[in-house]
Amino acid sequence: MSTAFNPTTDPDRLRGFLNSIGSFSEDLILWFNVEQKLYHYTNLDGLRGIVSNSDLWLTHAQYCNDEEELTHGVRLTRSVIEEQAQPADPKRREYLAELLRLLDSPQLDPVYICCFCEKDDLLSQWRAYAANATGVSLEFEPAGFAYTTGPDCPPAMGLMRFWKVFYPPETQRKIIRSAIDYYPRFEPGSEPADWARWTAEAIRFFIPTFKNSDFQEEKEWRLIFTPAAGSPAQPSYRVARGMLAPYYSLSELARQLGRAGQKLPLTAVRIGPGPNKRLNAASVRMLLDRHGYDHVRVDQSETPYRG
Repeated sequence: MSTAFNPTTDPDRLRGFLNSIGSFSEDLILWFNVEQKLYHYTNLDGLRGIVSNSDLWLTHAQYCNDEEELTHGVRLTRSVIEEQAQPADPKRREYLAELLRLLDSPQLDPVYICCFCEKDDLLSQWRAYAANATGVSLEFEPAGFAYTTGPDCPPAMGLMRFWKVFYPPETQRKIIRSAIDYYPRFEPGSEPADWARWTAEAIRFFIPTFKNSDFQEEKEWRLIFTPAAGSPAQPSYRVARGMLAPYYSLSELARQLGRAGQKLPLTAVRIGPGPNKRLNAASVRMLLDRHGYDHVRVDQSETPYRG
């Protein structure tokens, strides 16, 4: 019987490492500034589904839009591991060799993400999402997702955290080095194969947070979920970009946590650039009111439309 690689084989150990990085970077949801807002860009059809179902989708990281994001993180990780392997003692060399083998494994590692930006009305995002003048941005209070993140998400379900995307290469390298050193330092009596498995779990969690510094204008955040082995929550599937993409429904996760019907912490919707902003604003207002989001503000983009 095959033993597929699972980055949540030991969620308690993964959680310990994530908390150690959280204290270094203050990027866990618990550290959000009270005034912090995050923006999710989509199109009108996406908005309709999000509001109608009070739902967001967390898509398998390997099926997201930009494959370069994943290959960037893997390349960087490999270079750090190879640097560290040169002067290492035999036990550490064995550990690093096994870590490389696991990270090169072709299995689909279950890491699921939903993307947000710190900035609203961002031109680069309108270019990506406002095709045919249908783009919108949704403003959220990130602390309002606490019902599924942090300690409120039980280990049997999995592990969900909000993290900033890291753009500076040296910050990315520092996190990888921290992951490589963490388990040998705190569990020196364990076997190299165990260190490698736990470290691979930690690195796989972080690879979706590493992006090329050319994209730092976005100031992106990601809601990241790694389901536990045997989790009662199961992925759904949709066809996207010629692939059958696995994803988790946030509303289904909330239902599994006893929070069926949970409203999203949505505070505003901005209509993207286009010739029909006024009409779209009116119908979006109607949609929000119908589904219990009457408190949500509707704005229009200040970016000029160029058809």
